[in-house]
Amino acid sequence: MPGRLRARAAQAGRSLVLLLWAPWLQAADGAAAGAAAPVAVVADASHWLTRIQGAAANRSYQGTVVFSTGGVVSSSRVAHLCEGRQRYERIEVLDGRAHTQYRHNEQLLTLWPADKVAVLEQRDPIIDFPGLPSGAGQRALDSYDLQAVGSDRVAGLMADVLMLKPRDALRFAQRWWAERSTGLLLRSDVLGAKGEVLESSSFVDLSLDTKLSSDSVLSAMKKLEGWRVVRPQAQRTQLEAEGWTLARPVPGFQLVSCSWRPLDAAGDGPANQPVLQSVFSDGLTHVSVFIEPYDGKRHKQAMRSSQGATQTLMNRHGDWWVTVIGEVPLTTAQQFDAALERKH
Repeated sequence: MPGRLRARAAQAGRSLVLLLWAPWLQAADGAAAGAAAPVAVVADASHWLTRIQGAAANRSYQGTVVFSTGGVVSSSRVAHLCEGRQRYERIEVLDGRAHTQYRHNEQLLTLWPADKVAVLEQRDPIIDFPGLPSGAGQRALDSYDLQAVGSDRVAGLMADVLMLKPRDALRFAQRWWAERSTGLLLRSDVLGAKGEVLESSSFVDLSLDTKLSSDSVLSAMKKLEGWRVVRPQAQRTQLEAEGWTLARPVPGFQLVSCSWRPLDAAGDGPANQPVLQSVFSDGLTHVSVFIEPYDGKRHKQAMRSSQGATQTLMNRHGDWWVTVIGEVPLTTAQQFDAALERKH
């Protein structure tokens, strides 16, 4: 979801493989009657993933995205421009603490006007709606079956409705609305065991091929007089090199990045101190494992929390404090926590 602090974003819980299609299609905010076509396995599933991924990266568009989870709703205005190999983006967060993001290729600028703080960093490996992770493809299809269930309208545009059914109890089902002519995701739902929507990201208005000015993005990223500019550096590393290992790999998930990074680069408190973040992915969903030295003043007791599709586990591992966050059921998050071992 654009505008969220991706390092803290998370999803959460359920553990059931035998999902029933009927409740999905009958959900109050699910696909309309036009989507209630017979379920069909998509023979060219890999093509669909490539098409959706390509549309988010290579099309120009702008609109308003609404994200809802656990009764909390937030929204952002998003503008994306593709000019040859150059990508530009502006995201204005409309709720909560005001901030705006500008992106040119992999460089990301976040402006916090209340504090006059500008955070300039490399783009996070966790890709937000309407994009898909760079690893989406065959790896995702090893863990999910992609099924077509009909058509529907979102933000005034016709869309093909797709279900991604997990092949085990380690991940959630997802439902997608892909714009018919381009493949751009118009809406994405994370579904619970009974077909309930745990989390949803959706365009409520959208203009395709509307041109964002590249100069407006570049000038905003250069004119930072009067701002306190913070340039957090994510120091890449290896989990094993830091003395840790995942003793029992969680099926379907691969380590895609490991680095030291601050949780809140704009702040000057404990959250500004670097923590070790390892990101695991099954091609569609992510789990982040944060490791930091245990501090009795801040880390009071083990805990877990959930909000909509958000699941967070916090636990002490000897002299270390571990936080597991991800788009997975509770049992999967627990597997990551239990498998993490200190080697030296």
